[in-house]
Amino acid sequence: MPVPIAALFASAIYLERSALAEPAEIAHTVALLWRAANGDATSFEVHGDDLIINGAPLSLESPGATVVRHSLIDHHTARLVLPATLTAIQWHGVVELFASPPGLYATADDLRDALRCTVPDAIISGISGAAAEGDLRESLFELPGLRASAAAEELLRNVTVTPHDAALTELVHTLDPLLQAAEHTQAALDYQALAQLLLQIQVLAGSGDSEQRAIVSRERRRVVPAATLDVMARLVPRYGATSVIARALGAIGDEGATALLDALEGSHSATDRRAYIDALVGCQDCSGALIDALGSAHPDKVRDAAEVVGRKRIERAVPVLTRLLRHTRVDVRTTVWHALELIGTREAAKALRS
Repeated sequence: MPVPIAALFASAIYLERSALAEPAEIAHTVALLWRAANGDATSFEVHGDDLIINGAPLSLESPGATVVRHSLIDHHTARLVLPATLTAIQWHGVVELFASPPGLYATADDLRDALRCTVPDAIISGISGAAAEGDLRESLFELPGLRASAAAEELLRNVTVTPHDAALTELVHTLDPLLQAAEHTQAALDYQALAQLLLQIQVLAGSGDSEQRAIVSRERRRVVPAATLDVMARLVPRYGATSVIARALGAIGDEGATALLDALEGSHSATDRRAYIDALVGCQDCSGALIDALGSAHPDKVRDAAEVVGRKRIERAVPVLTRLLRHTRVDVRTTVWHALELIGTREAAKALRS
């Protein structure tokens, strides 16, 4: 369906660049674009004066074709291949990228790196020695035939939205403002406000199915990287183990626990250490990070992780704790012993007897 794809891609670019467009309108258009792609791989190619979508040459008189072609050229792209089973969120990321101002990405390599943050398997081939033919902004205001063509309107009407599409559209509509606010609070170094937003994002992740949870987690990582979590973790002693920052780190599972463990390892204060350990005990779904920490080469980290594992009664850790009863450091062995006592399973008791 190259014509609907071109028309919807162009319309989404137009809306994304418009200061007047509502997020819901953008999300709806992206959902229609996602639906038109039908879960198949989608390719765009600029060849001479032509635009080719999925191997089919498209007349530049077709709705949206000129906009898409100019956008590809302005972003140094001769060929763009998007893999099958792209989500609506990923399509939105593609739209955002090609709606960005020309010149934002100096080369096709820069553009490819940016796109692969959202679509890891995307393929981009750069234009060699080609200059953009005209200003994309002019094309966006013209949108040749997109609004005027009755055929285009009919194509749009024929693209139906399933309940699954509607759920993804609603997810985009709810998630995007939270991500934008997270970017702003992060830039302003307002980490307590950012923590509140992370809690809201995690609630959103928990309310959807596995696909939606994966989408929310990926987008959250894109906007709030591990380096930011590390900065937030180092604020926990200042605000306390039950503060909004500690709760936000605890809510995002292994990633938050890893940030807290790293901050704990660099702490030399007994008070700070207690704050970090209490925050780790409050972490959710973080068994993986804690068990990994038991295998650290740093004895202090092993000891602290063992205390947390014991207080959380993580039964999966018993085999690792059993091996640690032979650790060279007395304080590690003592902490591990108490952890096994707290876990209290038959396997833990057997380890203690042996």
